[in-house]
Amino acid sequence: MKYTVLGTGAVGGYYGARLQKSGLDVDFLARSDYSVIKERGLRIDSCQGDFVLDRVNVYSSAEELPPTDVILVSLKTTANDKLAELLRPVVKKGTVILILQNGLGMEEEVSDLFPEAVVLGGMCFICSQKKGDGYIVHLDKGSISAAPLREEDRDLLMKIQDDFQKAGVEMTLLDDLKTARWNKLLWNIPYNGLSVVLDADTAQIMKSPHGYNLAKTLMEEVIRGGEACGCSFPEGSVDTMLEYTRIMTPYEPSMKLDFDRGRRMELEYMYRRPLKAAAERGVSLPHIAMLADQLAFREEKN
Repeated sequence: MKYTVLGTGAVGGYYGARLQKSGLDVDFLARSDYSVIKERGLRIDSCQGDFVLDRVNVYSSAEELPPTDVILVSLKTTANDKLAELLRPVVKKGTVILILQNGLGMEEEVSDLFPEAVVLGGMCFICSQKKGDGYIVHLDKGSISAAPLREEDRDLLMKIQDDFQKAGVEMTLLDDLKTARWNKLLWNIPYNGLSVVLDADTAQIMKSPHGYNLAKTLMEEVIRGGEACGCSFPEGSVDTMLEYTRIMTPYEPSMKLDFDRGRRMELEYMYRRPLKAAAERGVSLPHIAMLADQLAFREEKN
């Protein structure tokens, strides 16, 4: 299958480069670093081995993108107001759209916009950062958990899983997309937000008993919210996630990098929507709500 990457950053650039390195046909949409990638290609410094793609099919406009089979959406959700405009030139009947974003509710929105497409969700467990134009550093992890929005599309997802596995990316298929999204929020809600309000990376949060307790409390609220929405979590999920983070390479989550660079943070999909979903079922999540308000305040003052 042919792939197109919307958002050649820390996530899309890394996975797209892996797919191209394995021999697949991949197109990339890039904006600010289009000219650099066009001239020099993509450089990936990875804990699994560094490599450079000297020649990359990169485009600066969605209208110029060739036909494709699978679109990887790896833009920040802060750009989702432009997503329909970017997808419209390349989505045809049967086009697969794999959403590689953080938060809740993106797949349903895209499906409403493009009912003729096949919409899948992917939860990326990766520590990677864009360090410069056409330059991505992969620090740790890298697996993807994925599920279809509609169960009848699982066979297509299995074909994509095979492509990713051949590219050296572990992809696990899950039964239920909503549950998978809430399970990813178990990490995203505490560590993205705390990294900003505490001005700390993951290692600093975990080494402090106060940071550790804050992360644990937020995780427990994520589980309460997810269960109210009909989702389940493996037994011991909080302890497993805390240990997962404790042993990972020290990492500044994407939200902290966005804040430090004066960019908008992904508050809507990562915080407001989960809070709303739980509230609609009569469950309040006060610690998550407070963290969301603290982040909104810091964004206003930034």
